[in-house]
Amino acid sequence: MSGSLASRKAPEAPRAPEAPRAPEAPRAPEAPVIRILRDDVARKIAAGEVIDRPLSIVRELLDNSIDAGASSIDVFLEGGGISRVRVVDDGVGMAREDLKLCGKPHATSKIESEDDLLKVTSLGFRGEALSSVAVASRLEIVSARSEPGGTSIAHRLLVRGGKLLSLEECPGKGGTSVDVSELFYNYPARRKFLRGVSTESAMCRSMFVDRALPHPSIAFRLFSEGELRLSLPPSTLRERVALSYGQLLVAGLLRESTVEGEGFTVRMVAGLPELRRRDRKLMQAFVNRRRVWEFSLIQAAEYAFSGHVPGGYHPVAFVFVEVDPALVDFNIHPAKKEVRFRNLPDVHRAVVAAGRKLLAIQDRVAPKPVATAPERELSLPAAPTERAPLADGREPPARAGLGAEEPRIRFLGQVFGVFLAFELPDRLLLLDQHAAHEKIIFERLAGREPAPQEMLFPLSFDVSNEEDERIARAIGELRSLGMVLRRTGARTWELTALSEDFLTLTEGDLLEMLRAAGQGGEGWRRDLLARAACRLAIKEGDPVDPVTARELCAKALGLESPRCPHGRPIWHEMSREELYRLVDRPVGEPAT
Repeated sequence: MSGSLASRKAPEAPRAPEAPRAPEAPRAPEAPVIRILRDDVARKIAAGEVIDRPLSIVRELLDNSIDAGASSIDVFLEGGGISRVRVVDDGVGMAREDLKLCGKPHATSKIESEDDLLKVTSLGFRGEALSSVAVASRLEIVSARSEPGGTSIAHRLLVRGGKLLSLEECPGKGGTSVDVSELFYNYPARRKFLRGVSTESAMCRSMFVDRALPHPSIAFRLFSEGELRLSLPPSTLRERVALSYGQLLVAGLLRESTVEGEGFTVRMVAGLPELRRRDRKLMQAFVNRRRVWEFSLIQAAEYAFSGHVPGGYHPVAFVFVEVDPALVDFNIHPAKKEVRFRNLPDVHRAVVAAGRKLLAIQDRVAPKPVATAPERELSLPAAPTERAPLADGREPPARAGLGAEEPRIRFLGQVFGVFLAFELPDRLLLLDQHAAHEKIIFERLAGREPAPQEMLFPLSFDVSNEEDERIARAIGELRSLGMVLRRTGARTWELTALSEDFLTLTEGDLLEMLRAAGQGGEGWRRDLLARAACRLAIKEGDPVDPVTARELCAKALGLESPRCPHGRPIWHEMSREELYRLVDRPVGEPAT
C-alpha cells in the first residue's frame, strides 16, 4: 500500500454560508454644470435645424430667388446636391453691404418687427437660410444690384464654415449666383446620415417642383450632373402642373376652376376622374405659394370627388389658396410646412366648391340627345301603366312618359348582358345597365322623404363606446333617412323601424352602416344610399325589354353627373367620325 495514513487529507469541514453583502448605496449623480456653448458649436446646432440635407439648400435658395423678383431661375446639382448646389437667378441682386450681412444669423430684408410677421408675404423671412448654409458648407455668392441706367457692379463673397474669407469686386451681371459645395464637410456626424446620390437628387427635384408649381410666370430649369433634367418655361397654372408631372399626367385630362371667398381665393387644377390613382402623391396643397401639409385641404378635395372616383382610388388635385396674410400663420414650423388658418371652415368649403365646379364643367359636356320625334323604323309597344317587380323583388327601371318629345334614341340591343347599345344622332352610346339604373335610384332616394315602417322583428346589436356616442349624436339624421332606433342597454341598440328603400339591404349591410353613422360629413349617408341603390338596381345579366331600355337611356342622359354613386362612368360614347376612323373610312363615303 503506497502512502501513509498521515499523508492522506482529512475531509474539509463544510463552510458556513457567507452572509449576503449589503447593497452599495447608489452614488449621488454628479451635479450637471451649466455652460454656455461655444459660438461655433451653437451655430452648427442651429444650422442643423434648418439645413439637414441638400433639398433644404435648394428650398432656401429658391425662396430667396423668388422673393428677389427673379423671372428666371436655374438650379445645378452635383452628386445629388451633396457635392454642390448652385442657384442662379436674374432677381434684383445685392449690393456690397447687403452681401456683407447676408451670411450673418437673423439677417433678413423681409421683416423688421413682430408686427411684420402678421402680414408677411415673402417665402423666406426668418433670416436663417444663408447663415445656416454658410456654417454647414463652403459658400460663394456673386451678386450685382442693377443701378439706374442699366449699369451694375458685382461682388463676390467667400465664406468657409461660417467664417468670412473675402468680399471683393468681380465681373458679373444683375442677379445672384449662390454656389454651395461640400455640404457638412465640417460636420461629419451629420454628413454620414445623408442617403445615396440618386435619393438625394430625387428629393432635390421634388423640392424644385414644389417651388416651381405655384409660380408659373417664372422660368425654372433643373440641371443634374451637367444635363438639363427639367425645363419649365413661363406658362399657365394648368400647363405648369402638366409639365412638372408630364410622365404621370395626361395634360388633356386636366381642368381648372376658381372660387372666391372672403379674404381668400381657391384655385384648383385637377384631373378628370379617369386620372385617378391608388395613392395621394398627386394630391397637393399650396397656401400663398408654399407647399403645406394641411390634411383638411386634401380631405376637402377628396370629398369634392366623392361619387366620381371609385373606392380605393384618389383623384389628381392640386389646390392653390391665396389668402390674406393676416388670416394665416406660417411661423409654427422651421421650414414653414404647416399653416394655421383663422377661417379654415370657409376655406374647406371653398375647396369642395372648386372641385365640384370643375366636375360640373366636365359633366356639362356629356352627350345629350336631340329632342325630336321617334325614328320611324323603331316600332315599340306602349309603356304599361303598372310596373311589375322583378322576380327577386328588386325594382325595375322607371319608365318615363316621353310622348312626342322623347329623345331620338334607337335601341340596338343588349351586349354581353351588361351593356345597352343605342344609336343617337351622329354617335353610338354603350350604357352600363346596372350603373345607370343604380344612379337613377340613388338620385331618387337622396331627394325624397322616406316613410319608416315598423319591423316585425327589431334588429338588436351591440356597439363600442365610440360607436355608441356616434349613434347617439346621429339619432335625428338616422330618423330622417327612415331608420328608427332605441337604446336597450348601456351599449346596446335596437332598430325598430326601417324605410322600404332599405328593405333589400342585408343585416350585415345595416349593421355596418349603423356603426359608421355619425362620422361627420356626408360620407356615411352617401354610402348608405349608394348601397341601397345598388341592391335595388337591375343586375348584370338581367334581360331588359326595348321600352325599358329606351327610357333608362333617356333618364341616364338627363342626369347631372354621368357616374354611378361609386364613381364609375355609366356610359361610353363614340362619334360617327371616330367609328369611321376605326375602319379607315372617310366620313360621308358611300358604302360600296
